[in-house]
Amino acid sequence: MDLINRSQAGDEDAFAALFHQYENLVYRTAFLMLDSATEAEDVLQEVFFQVHRSMSTFEPSKGAFTTWLHRVTVNHCLNRHRKRRLLTIGLEQVPPFALIEQSSWQDRLEDEEAVRQALGRLSEKLRTVVILRHYLELSYAEIAQTLNIPIGTVKSRIDLALKTLRNELRTAPIAFPLKEVAK
Repeated sequence: MDLINRSQAGDEDAFAALFHQYENLVYRTAFLMLDSATEAEDVLQEVFFQVHRSMSTFEPSKGAFTTWLHRVTVNHCLNRHRKRRLLTIGLEQVPPFALIEQSSWQDRLEDEEAVRQALGRLSEKLRTVVILRHYLELSYAEIAQTLNIPIGTVKSRIDLALKTLRNELRTAPIAFPLKEVAK
């Protein structure tokens, strides 16, 4: 909290420390939502530029800094996604495992690709809640606060998204099945 207070007071060193503390969170969120390292890097810069400009508007009494940061990041990603309107995920974007020659790694890559393609076919609203819950491991309350929607809406979107994904992935055996959502 000290870094936040100091940043709000205009301490640039404190803001730099905040950036270094949370840059991976913003980058990972952007990468998962946009599936592009280049776009994730752009979003990282845009988000922290906006955070720097609007640091004085952050109110700790309304929620955690990370929740506010997630909201800013998700909104940037959604705006970018709306602009490009198409999410494509290719194997070339999956990290190379050229040095590992076990067939299980090839199977895993194929499974990950199937899940990514299925995620890419979900609506923006459903894809966003799945990423926030299952990849970034936010609680329902944090997702609700991040997206500014009721917690019941979060639960119903996650439920619908997982049912849709299970139906799409039913045809191919997946090595790492999607977890059931604890309600």
